[in-house]
Amino acid sequence: MKINLIAKLSIIFCATTLMAAEKNQIIKKVVAYTKGQEIPTVEYILNTFEDTRLQIDKNVIERFKNKPEKVKTYEQYKKIFFNEQRIMGGVNFYKKNKKLISKVAREFEIDPIVLVAIIGVETNYGLKTAELSVINSLYTQAVKMPKRSSWATKEIAELLIFCFENDIDPFSIEGSYAGAFGYGQFIPSSFNKLSIDYDKDGKKNPFGWHDVVGIVAFYLVENGYPKNDFNFTYKSKAWKAIRTYNRSDKYANIIIDLRNDIAINIFLLD
Repeated sequence: MKINLIAKLSIIFCATTLMAAEKNQIIKKVVAYTKGQEIPTVEYILNTFEDTRLQIDKNVIERFKNKPEKVKTYEQYKKIFFNEQRIMGGVNFYKKNKKLISKVAREFEIDPIVLVAIIGVETNYGLKTAELSVINSLYTQAVKMPKRSSWATKEIAELLIFCFENDIDPFSIEGSYAGAFGYGQFIPSSFNKLSIDYDKDGKKNPFGWHDVVGIVAFYLVENGYPKNDFNFTYKSKAWKAIRTYNRSDKYANIIIDLRNDIAINIFLLD
């Protein structure tokens, strides 16, 4: 059965209208979320949503369908992060930044190698930070993933608050398919709420090691990591705090496994 030209145009028009309506709903929610704050301005929000760089990214949808924490066994998941390169990368990262990591660990009364392991899993010690446009990742979730739509819309608002405040082009920030960015892979709301200016230079820098190590430590403590606790057994308080970083048992377990092997190579095999 052939579809005539008028029918085709009607389908295209309906799809375009639906897409515009979805976008307008998201804009309204972002404006409502930021209402009462000085930043960002409504004009800034509207200009961002009218920017031609705002796109649906099908890669985001596919990545969520194949999220390793869900589709892989622990042994399969472990192979992604637990290897000689990642372990020795952690050893080298610790040695290179020992003064900073030790200082942060003392001040927050937290295990220093846990900080190293989290950064190792999240961005391979800063080597892998940019996969996709963060705003497009969040926009795709808001429009195409109903179960994540409300969350993603809020995160768009938080991202625009961060960008407006720091005079950053929202489309210049790249990160994970889930919408996290920086050396510690922070989602926008977590960064806005829990980031700290650890080096006291007047900025909270997601791509500066002093701030990042401090922020990871602060995040864990704020999420229940007990002071001077080295009990990393399953469902211990430290384990539960680590799990909040990704909300996955497999994630928490790989952080502990990686932490243990990095520590062995630093303190026992050196």
